[in-house]
Amino acid sequence: MDENDLKYIEKVLGRKPNHVELAMFENLWSEHCAYRTSKKLLRMFAKTVNEKTNKNIVVGIGDDAAVIRLKDDICLAIAMESHNHPSYIDPYNGAATGVGGIVRDVLSMGAKPIALLDPLRFGDIFGKEGDKVRWLIEGVVKGIGDYGNRIGVPTVGGECEFDSSFDYNNLVNVVCVGLVKENEIITGKAKEAGLSLILVGSTGRDGIGGASFASKDLTEESEEERPSVQVGDAFSEKCLIDAVLEAVKTGKVKAMKDLGAAGLSGASSEMCYGGGVGCELYLENVILREPLTPYEIMVSESQERMLLAVEPGSEDEIIEIFKKYELPASVIGKTIEEKRIIAKYKGEVVVDLPLDLLCEAPLYDREAKEDLKEKEDDKEKIKMPDDLNAVLLKLLESPNICSKEWIYQQYDYEVQIRTVVKPGKDAAVLRIMETYPVGIALTTDCNSRYCKLNPYVGAVNAVAEAVRNLATVGAEPIAMLDNLNFGNPERPERFWQLAECIKGLADAAEFFEIPVVGGNVSLYNETVIEGKEFPINPTPAIFVLGKVEDVEKVPGVLDNKIKEGDVLIITNETKDEMGGSEYYKVIHNTEDGKVPRVDLEKEKNIYEEVREVVKEGLATEAVDCSRGGLAVALAKMAILNNIGLEVDLTSYNKNNLREDVLLFSETSGRIILAVREENKDKVLSKLTSAYIIGKVGGNKLKIKINGKDIVNLDVKEMKKRYYEAFPKMMGEI
Repeated sequence: MDENDLKYIEKVLGRKPNHVELAMFENLWSEHCAYRTSKKLLRMFAKTVNEKTNKNIVVGIGDDAAVIRLKDDICLAIAMESHNHPSYIDPYNGAATGVGGIVRDVLSMGAKPIALLDPLRFGDIFGKEGDKVRWLIEGVVKGIGDYGNRIGVPTVGGECEFDSSFDYNNLVNVVCVGLVKENEIITGKAKEAGLSLILVGSTGRDGIGGASFASKDLTEESEEERPSVQVGDAFSEKCLIDAVLEAVKTGKVKAMKDLGAAGLSGASSEMCYGGGVGCELYLENVILREPLTPYEIMVSESQERMLLAVEPGSEDEIIEIFKKYELPASVIGKTIEEKRIIAKYKGEVVVDLPLDLLCEAPLYDREAKEDLKEKEDDKEKIKMPDDLNAVLLKLLESPNICSKEWIYQQYDYEVQIRTVVKPGKDAAVLRIMETYPVGIALTTDCNSRYCKLNPYVGAVNAVAEAVRNLATVGAEPIAMLDNLNFGNPERPERFWQLAECIKGLADAAEFFEIPVVGGNVSLYNETVIEGKEFPINPTPAIFVLGKVEDVEKVPGVLDNKIKEGDVLIITNETKDEMGGSEYYKVIHNTEDGKVPRVDLEKEKNIYEEVREVVKEGLATEAVDCSRGGLAVALAKMAILNNIGLEVDLTSYNKNNLREDVLLFSETSGRIILAVREENKDKVLSKLTSAYIIGKVGGNKLKIKINGKDIVNLDVKEMKKRYYEAFPKMMGEI
């Protein structure tokens, strides 16, 4: 522990902390738990919650999960978490326990988990670390798939980005969504003294020191910290889900907390401090898998455990429920008036600390130093390719664009039979109830390359793309979570990136009227090898929850499917904004150029208008233009619908762009719609920024400009390249 922290603790306590207390401070004062670097910056998100956006927030920031009212008494619990360091050291268990932890965060609100999403980042699969990258992908995907499939929660979406900056720090972020009735919501705050504390699950030696491990750079010696990675048991988690939901139905559970970072010390102190009480713990009552010391009992991060605060007199009833599911449970303490955490072991006091000291670590004031990497491109050096067909095929095979079916086919995304729009599209859509038209749309987004070049603009782009993705399925954004993945904040350049990204997310979310209701910060994603620093790209990954008024109006559902003769319409113009584009990186090996700017006012109107078009059932398909630009979006529309498109961009190219720029620029604000010929005029009347660019038909993607075919490709050929690329990268073809 830092010497200054130790001096401060000793001064406030009036004594030296013992070794158990010291371990608790080390974990609860870690960056992972205390947000010592980021907490002041995170206050920027407060402006996103106002009189207008607050109306559907039932539980906001500060609990294990936020709860959003969808309609009437139907609510959704949402949470987002990272398990980055553990997933690099032990990809299978690191990813699996990441899923388990986020599911328990949602479960702790009394909600039934109904969906998972997994935003992932890996290194350069073709680079010098390629073999390790493949090993990490295999382990992470299998860990997520095995755990999610076995607990019966569908993984319905996510993203997978590749960049050499993630060679030594892959990112595993996980989102969980749960369903709960408003009158059955439980919070993680015990608000009265005299409640009995029941610990469910057995405690072992795995995961000790996990929170402090997640709060420092990785080094060549990090492999030795494998014991800090917890080991999951999906069968126990499935039983835990069912048992907890049954216990909640009794009405006797007053507060509940997942045992995650810092284990019992974290769950008990946070539960009591948040509710304004204290607690007394009897550690000899904790059910153990192996003999443990009080130190190990307090900081173990063994998985599949929950702490419940229940009405006095209901202990036997609640424990019997867990016994029925063959889950160990015991009364390990009680809440008390005094705001302290007191832990005893066989009558001896081993912990006695004021909660305000333990739960309120002093915050850091870090130095920021601007590190703007964005610069103009040199079109003289960016030669116009001879064959744009070959360029498009190469982009369709590139790691950041090709189909990730290899990943999501390992997930059971249809369990619980709610999934209406499945993985592979811009946003997943779930039906909430069989006889209920209202559904939800879920999307995760972030282009870390944009954020490296211009952190503020990159973060704004992430929010705009998420709103755009939701618009393609007619969904209104109603809440946002963030997972802020960054390098070492003690480096002024990295801290500046963090601050700029948070500012960008907050400004964009405020403008689009999306309340930021929770999230996670993961810092120190940086490896030092032989004195050289390898930080990740700044990656402010976000999750946005959308409300769909009628899931049957979503393009592709029921009868509103794309067919020959449909008219193609694009919103917004295309500009020369090539910085960080996939085309520049894959074809020209450069990132230089202007990162796409978001015209917030214009794009807000576009997304609202597209949303109305989709809600009226007037769109047979809607595709977001993002990575790879217009040509890739058209190709994916053709591939996913197995039909040709005939496009003429002559009149659309108002900015007289070079052909490659027109096809592959990643300008924000563009959605391609397919609509019936008879609905064309009605749709155009609803859109203030729209251009007809072609028709659906045939078995080829043909793109013309000034009478010349610049792209002419068989859908079959594109499909083959798009779907076979990832298995080839993984060495399976």
